[in-house]
Amino acid sequence: MKRLTVALSLLVVTLLLAGSFAAAQAPRKGGSLVVALGADPEHLNPALTTSYPVGAVGASVYSGLIWLDEKGRPQPELAESWDISADGRTYTFHLRRDARWHDGRPVTSADVKYTMENVLGPYHGRFRNAFALLEGIDTPDDYTVVLRLREPYAPLMSLLTVFDAPILPKHIYEGSNPLDHPANYKPVGSGPFVFREWVRGDRIVLERNPDYFDEPAYIDRLIYRIIPEELSRSVALEIGDVDLVWGLYLPASELPRMMQNPELEVWQGVRIPSLYFVFVNTREGALANPKVRQALMHAIDREQIVEQAFMGLGNVNVGPFGGGFFWAYDESTDYSKLYPYDPAKARQLLAEAGVRNLTLRFVYDSARGPFRTAGEIIRDNLRQVGINLQLVPLERSVMVEQVYTRGAFDLSIQSFTSSGDPILGYHRIYLTAAPGTPFVNATGYSNPEVDGLLREAAGVFDFERRAELYRRASQILARDLPVLVLFDEVATEVANKRLRGLREALDVRDRLERVWWAE
Repeated sequence: MKRLTVALSLLVVTLLLAGSFAAAQAPRKGGSLVVALGADPEHLNPALTTSYPVGAVGASVYSGLIWLDEKGRPQPELAESWDISADGRTYTFHLRRDARWHDGRPVTSADVKYTMENVLGPYHGRFRNAFALLEGIDTPDDYTVVLRLREPYAPLMSLLTVFDAPILPKHIYEGSNPLDHPANYKPVGSGPFVFREWVRGDRIVLERNPDYFDEPAYIDRLIYRIIPEELSRSVALEIGDVDLVWGLYLPASELPRMMQNPELEVWQGVRIPSLYFVFVNTREGALANPKVRQALMHAIDREQIVEQAFMGLGNVNVGPFGGGFFWAYDESTDYSKLYPYDPAKARQLLAEAGVRNLTLRFVYDSARGPFRTAGEIIRDNLRQVGINLQLVPLERSVMVEQVYTRGAFDLSIQSFTSSGDPILGYHRIYLTAAPGTPFVNATGYSNPEVDGLLREAAGVFDFERRAELYRRASQILARDLPVLVLFDEVATEVANKRLRGLREALDVRDRLERVWWAE
């Protein structure tokens, strides 16, 4: 009996402790979350751009029709349900009736139609390809939206998140130029946080939206600290001035030390395949010759870049569409095999092209330290084959203007997310594009056959059929090399160890309203 009493006592204590632990781990409201950015965003309207910092802030202010969970599955946001026709050409979305803009007006189907037709279609680098297939947008009532496509578009549902299709308030933007509207800097959204202030060069402050249509955020405030110097971001994280830094803004060389810090949690993995590459301005001069571009690929030591600039967080066994999607990867066009590091071969190709004493400008975002290190490695690589590389660090908004609007560069290192499907994230690297739209093809390269193959692939749901189209496109792109693909990214982020609820969505910038502080 005594043994039984002791056992029961231990069971009760265990249950009490388990209950206390569970209670302690239940989400708690209150406090602020401070996230580091490397530079001021160009603006705060994610319907105009795929810019990383714009999307980072905009994702908490605006809403999409859906959001993608950690496995990439669509979940309801502004749309509470949807229907897709058997032929894949008609999508009907049923909107929530309790969603409101931060000024109190209701979110309706008119907002969705206006945003897609007047902002996303003309200006968003990823949405524009889907918009080209839209036959029409119907709004039979205030809470129903019907998208009619001329032909199926395989990744449409994945495109309808806050990053690629944020819905804007029609009553604020209608009748104006969305590119320079004041609301781009003082946004009025429908998301979980309300914009409060933007002190350029210092901070952007958002506050919990108490009237959010879903469960309100746990934290009171979401603060984005602007910290241009990469080492300062690391220090801010370690002393507690910053709570979260995404890999885009982390100096890779600091990761080993951060892993030893008991107050920090370091996460590494692949949620969404992302590609690091160098745009080549193919419009004129020596770089218009594919043989010169092939020489550059042989001259650049991509493994050295991954190891020294990105601390091994990358995979160089990639083709034109990376290697993150196994069905889109073709070993016959793997650049590590087609263009291994070979300075002698690079010199041979340059001689065959009649090129000597070449000087090139390498433009990059100055806030991203690994880009500087990569540029230094590429400069040393190219010096061995007789090419002088001038490094041109620019503040992000200036870089965007120089590369995507003016075309004032020779080489420019960039990174694009796939957004979960190469149709969404990688087609824009190669499809013909006029200057002026950020984060699309900036090389001047235009190949009607490639355009046709990629557009055909966009309507194919079967991965085997799509793989064949990618194989044919890759053979052309591997020969023409308008883009020097460097590696696939292994993502990382570092956060205060007491934070809970991170990474609930496919994109780590999303769903920050679910983040809370443990005791």
